[in-house]
Amino acid sequence: MCISAAESSDGPYKDRMLDEAADIGLQSVKEMGRSYGSSLTVPCMAVFGIGIMVPMILMSIIPMLNIGGMFGSRTIDEGMIVLITLIIVPAIILMVSLYIRNINPFLSGSSFDFNIAFALPLLLSVPLAMVYPQMEDDPSGLYLFSVVPSCIVSVILMVSAIRSAKRTRSCEQAMMDSVFDIGNRMISGSNFETSVVDSLSSRKECRDLAVEIDRGFAMCRGEVGESIRTAVREISEEMSSTLCSIQSCSGIDNEDAGRLAMSLGKQLLSRNQAARELEMSLKSTTDMMLGTAMVFAPMVLGMSISMMGPLSKITGYVSMENTSLILGAYLIELCALISVLLSSLGRGENIGFILWRFCFMCPVSLIVFAICSSLSL
Repeated sequence: MCISAAESSDGPYKDRMLDEAADIGLQSVKEMGRSYGSSLTVPCMAVFGIGIMVPMILMSIIPMLNIGGMFGSRTIDEGMIVLITLIIVPAIILMVSLYIRNINPFLSGSSFDFNIAFALPLLLSVPLAMVYPQMEDDPSGLYLFSVVPSCIVSVILMVSAIRSAKRTRSCEQAMMDSVFDIGNRMISGSNFETSVVDSLSSRKECRDLAVEIDRGFAMCRGEVGESIRTAVREISEEMSSTLCSIQSCSGIDNEDAGRLAMSLGKQLLSRNQAARELEMSLKSTTDMMLGTAMVFAPMVLGMSISMMGPLSKITGYVSMENTSLILGAYLIELCALISVLLSSLGRGENIGFILWRFCFMCPVSLIVFAICSSLSL
């Protein structure tokens, strides 16, 4: 429809065709968001049921299942627990997370400037874990001594980068919101350069960028497109391409370029609105997963360890210390997998945010688990 409108010499027909094309594009974005949101209910609940509830229920009923030889001469031993909690369940969660990420039409990544130095402190957990047995005989505090300090150091190193990434993302969203305003100013008679600078200056997230773009326009010697790419590309490749397209069109007809900007602005606003609605519809599920991985799962698993103490005398279920280590390792895996899953929803996040969320969740989860498993029942 856009090509047909471009080849038409009839002004009213051209405008009508472009409006219809824009409406179709907007409706398609909304339908895409609704379709994607409805397709996530079953995968998210599967992750919650398999990845969180199954291990908790398993550890809660193991002592009772072994009472009286319910499985004959065989019992649920540590090997089976390792197979279920550390291999089968994480593999299922990972496959579901990758599936969710693959079907997400709103993935735009993130502006997190990831540095490998942020992950290096996690390697400290290996020598700390090797040193711990020489200091303590009780292995239950192994993860608290090795993993928790490493995660805390990584979080401290990433604080500045996370703040910068959030500012960049806010600036990108403000730029998307300003495209319609840029088109409106151009239709009102302003040229492209003035419209861009004035529109961005009116938004606090983009004021520094507006100053940089204005300075680039003054020094670009007619290379307006290159000036925009230089200033905007580091913030958003998509917005750099969008503004360059509008600028190229403005060299032919400023009013038509304004209409193009308004049409693009409507589509960007509609897409962002669909993504926000999707995130809000998933907020209860994501909050539930986040809270369960950090507090509820370690609390229940820790209480299960405490319950096994008195029940082990009846069932003959021994090796309590190894069971505690297995569940601690599972909680570390669970935090990592939930971080990957949450990064696959909405607009998506890169490895930097995944690492940040994992390093934030893991210490809390391990501390709650250690407190609850140390209770005497």
